[in-house]
Amino acid sequence: MTALGHRGPPDSPAPGSGSSRAAILHAARRLFGERGYAATTIREVAAEAGVSPALVMKCCGSKERLYADATPLEPTPIDANQPLDGLGELLVRRMLDRRTDDVAEPWLRGLYLISGAPDPAAARAEFRERMLKRFPTTDAPGRRRADQLACLLIGLAAGSRMVRLLAPEETELGEVVREYGALAQQLIDGITTSDSG
Repeated sequence: MTALGHRGPPDSPAPGSGSSRAAILHAARRLFGERGYAATTIREVAAEAGVSPALVMKCCGSKERLYADATPLEPTPIDANQPLDGLGELLVRRMLDRRTDDVAEPWLRGLYLISGAPDPAAARAEFRERMLKRFPTTDAPGRRRADQLACLLIGLAAGSRMVRLLAPEETELGEVVREYGALAQQLIDGITTSDSG
């Protein structure tokens, strides 16, 4: 079973070349987003998309071009007017929804992009800016809590995606949202309290 919910024989007829390309990009986006560039092979992308490696190369030309075309998309940004109260649960729910929808997880993507970056320090700064921009803080306690929030969410992303913990068929996900959300909210409240005082 693939991320798309089906697997046909290699190069099986598709509704159109556009749909084959879309399936390839969807598979590549998920694999690159979770494993990074070096650890993902054309053969794995092909298997995930239900096509042959030759068709992947025909559609994209090279692994480098495939990576460029399939760079994982960022999640839909949270509305800037979203109140901070309840944001912890929202962050956790969105992460679990991305897993259910089988789309790339940006918290994991950051790990792979940093480890493979030519300038890891710049990549870390960019990741921090992108993922924690909602919590601008200048004081040390606020920055520490923002870092802890990121670690909490990275851990949930890695555990639920890579280790396959909290499997939906064995877990009451509403409880996970409430419990993990409460942990995240405690850190968020600490960030805003320390930065406003």
